[in-house]
Amino acid sequence: MSDALSDVIGQPAAISMLRAAVANPLPSYLLVGPAGCGARTIATSFAAELLAHETDDAERHRRLAVFEEHPDLIVFERNGPSLTVEQAREIVRAATTSPFEGKRKVILVEDIHLAFGAAPMILKVLEEPPPSTYFILTAEEIPTELATIASRCTQIDIAAVSPQDLIELLLEAGIDEKRSSVIAAVSNGSIDRALLLASDDAALERWASWQQLRTTLEGSGNTATAAVDRLLTMIDDAAVPLQDRQDRERKELDERADRFGERGLGRRSLEDRHKRELRRLRTDELVMGITAIGISIRDDVATGLIDAARASTSLTAVTEASDDLRRNPNERLLLQKLFMNLH
Repeated sequence: MSDALSDVIGQPAAISMLRAAVANPLPSYLLVGPAGCGARTIATSFAAELLAHETDDAERHRRLAVFEEHPDLIVFERNGPSLTVEQAREIVRAATTSPFEGKRKVILVEDIHLAFGAAPMILKVLEEPPPSTYFILTAEEIPTELATIASRCTQIDIAAVSPQDLIELLLEAGIDEKRSSVIAAVSNGSIDRALLLASDDAALERWASWQQLRTTLEGSGNTATAAVDRLLTMIDDAAVPLQDRQDRERKELDERADRFGERGLGRRSLEDRHKRELRRLRTDELVMGITAIGISIRDDVATGLIDAARASTSLTAVTEASDDLRRNPNERLLLQKLFMNLH
């Protein structure tokens, strides 16, 4: 494997800064960019280079880190609406232990903008990190209450991946131009999401179902419930390509274990990552659906099929659903509430 950062697309400025930091890194880095911008991939790629630097077997360290299987790469991801105080304690504990291999340990903390009550404890370890520990934090934004944490880090701005970059990536993967354009438009700038949709023949059908949803609703609870059931079943089906990919990754892990004598290494972290990916997929599917509904409302306003007052009520419901989605809500209740307020 070459430089792990070379596989990142659409972020030349950020990658240049991170490459320059590998040899003499600062204690903490904060990657800031919108949802789906690829911050997780960039963070793990940077971690791979940090852990591979000046080691006897750089390729092995790089490979394990990219797959999030390296014993000295510890990933923290919120399990609910925010990072908890309990997770903050675990971050502090992990930061103070020595690396298992090599001279460096990397701690990756996602969604630091949702740390809330955990922030003071995380701030303390950022202010006094052990010399062998490096932090990589990701955030969609920097709220005022987390400005102090941001000030302790070197900030790297991550731009949303442009639709054109995604189209070029999909074309290189053998996807035809028409389908590439549609997938790029509904991927919200996410490379992983675009590649997953490219392997999913039913993706565009689901997009169409969400766009046409309002034509099937009549204001009754029974109709809304039936629509919710149908769309949640489609989301369940949408997980199949990801589950197939995860099955291949398990087999590849076993093959690498046989080849390099690393049996058992990374199995737990792989399973944890798979669970996170499945949760993220469901959220991405809901974001795609809510986006499709919003676009359909705006299209109907433009063509005169819906008046401004009804459109405003529906778009308010869409906005509220989008906001609620960030707090890991009950999917069924969220959709039922949204569908009952659409016109």
